Amino acid sequence: MSRAAETSPGLWLRRSERASNPNFWLFIITAAVLVYLVVPPFFFILSASFIAERGSNVGDLTLSHYVSIVGSLDDFGVLIWNSFIFSVGSAFGALFIGTLLAWLTERTNAPFQNVAYVSAFVSFGIPGIVKVIGWILMLGPEAGLVNVVAEDLTGVSPLFNLFSMSGMILVEAFVWTPVVFLLMATPFRSMDPTLEEAALTAGSNNLQVFRKVTFPLALPSVLAVLILTFVRSLEAFEIPALIGLPAGVEVLTTKIYLQIRTGFLPRYGEASAYSVLLIILVGLVLYFYHRVTSQGYKYSTVTGKGFRPRRIDLRSWRWVGGALLLILPLLQLLPLAALTWSSFLPYVQPPSKKALAALSFDNYSSAFGDGAIIWAVLNSLFVSVTSATAVVALTFVAAWIVVRTNISKRRTLDQLATLPLVFPGLVMGVAILKMYLAVPLPIYGTLWIIFFAFVVRYLPYGIRFSYAGLLSIHRELEESSAACGGNWRQTARKILFPLMLPTLFAGWIYVFLITIRELSVALLLYSPGSQVVAVVIWELWENGRIGEVAAFSLVFTLGTVLLAALFKRLAHQHSLNV
Repeated sequence: MSRAAETSPGLWLRRSERASNPNFWLFIITAAVLVYLVVPPFFFILSASFIAERGSNVGDLTLSHYVSIVGSLDDFGVLIWNSFIFSVGSAFGALFIGTLLAWLTERTNAPFQNVAYVSAFVSFGIPGIVKVIGWILMLGPEAGLVNVVAEDLTGVSPLFNLFSMSGMILVEAFVWTPVVFLLMATPFRSMDPTLEEAALTAGSNNLQVFRKVTFPLALPSVLAVLILTFVRSLEAFEIPALIGLPAGVEVLTTKIYLQIRTGFLPRYGEASAYSVLLIILVGLVLYFYHRVTSQGYKYSTVTGKGFRPRRIDLRSWRWVGGALLLILPLLQLLPLAALTWSSFLPYVQPPSKKALAALSFDNYSSAFGDGAIIWAVLNSLFVSVTSATAVVALTFVAAWIVVRTNISKRRTLDQLATLPLVFPGLVMGVAILKMYLAVPLPIYGTLWIIFFAFVVRYLPYGIRFSYAGLLSIHRELEESSAACGGNWRQTARKILFPLMLPTLFAGWIYVFLITIRELSVALLLYSPGSQVVAVVIWELWENGRIGEVAAFSLVFTLGTVLLAALFKRLAHQHSLNV
């Protein structure tokens, strides 16, 4: 009977009605767009790693790229070891500093807490490549300001060699410290102090309470942040390229870059094989990250009871804690100070009477008198505005289908939009490059290829913003609109979109600020005339135009920080927490 019912005309009628439902066709169109954006990059990078590029068997399936990688076990082992040490060292360094500062801010009476928060948010407006160049000018072994001054005072040269594995780890940890600080501040702020007070009542001191109560309760957050920082360090490119390559230290990302950008012909096959290995590593780590974060409910202490977070009185150590909190603004100001000094000089030199006499605005005039640099700023604005808009619009529709409809396969949209998380930026560049060398769509060598790469890369972030925003809006508002005769378009325009505007605005801000300073994706995709800002900074640095790169980087950074502050103020006016 059940099988007969499954094939009855009534079921076919219901299927026909479902197919005529506008939501069903909206699902089909959205799924098709996501499949086109997400699946081909995987296919092309995977297929390129198995296709011969040279010799008599060009175009044939082969394992030669993987064989050549693994064939030299010593070199391959060093590459994996370097990547592992760099990522682990950076993750633990950022975790230690960021967690300590978050604890001082949220659980003690140390001063300068607002300064720490402001500097952490300001760090998001400073492009990564600008931070790295600033630290090179500050800590470089030959001309770095710290080493030059140390040599004059102590005769030791260099005091610290930035171009080393330890230098890479140090700078990467500094770059990620503000992010870890903000991520760890939330669990410390929301933790119920009842358990800590019970431990104090039982005779424990503050150190014992932190070691046996506070830290174990924060452990899921600590592990999640540690894994996240490890993944992002594994994907990092600017620091391994600008600090690691001069030191002779290669990691997976720089190896992929060298396969494409060095030699007479690009070695796409080996670059793709390295990319596949990196995707597998990132995917495995993200899997463990999901396992850790999915078990966080076991450590929940926030209940329906009201409470105030307990703050420890540091007493005579209060100002020591305040001095430690000043580390956050110093991590932003020191590289910018080195850039500021270098921007007024014809070449890098330490402070002296001779250097003071050579100060001028020539680098600023030269940088902003270059039409290519101005054109790059316009390119960045165009690509960032369009890609942020496309990401928000597409993920809003996808999230609405997932949250508001009953289509059986609707959750595949969320999975498709989240899939690019396993793509490191440089790998995304290789994948999009291979894709549009083969697909007959004339965007190779134009800004549109960078636009497509940015859209694919940041789909996971857009879907999370849209998904969270929709969950906070009860569906009865849309049902009331439908009961009054409103169609989907009217409901979306008059009810859903206005209520979702703050969340969509937050997602747009986030994607815009990240794409306008993105380097690794654009570096393999740009052509003459389609450079974006980060690529121009890279080229100026590679050509030794240090004064000009310092001048341009400072002005651009000031612009992005002011833009972030403006967006922050607008968001606050719309009751939006970003």
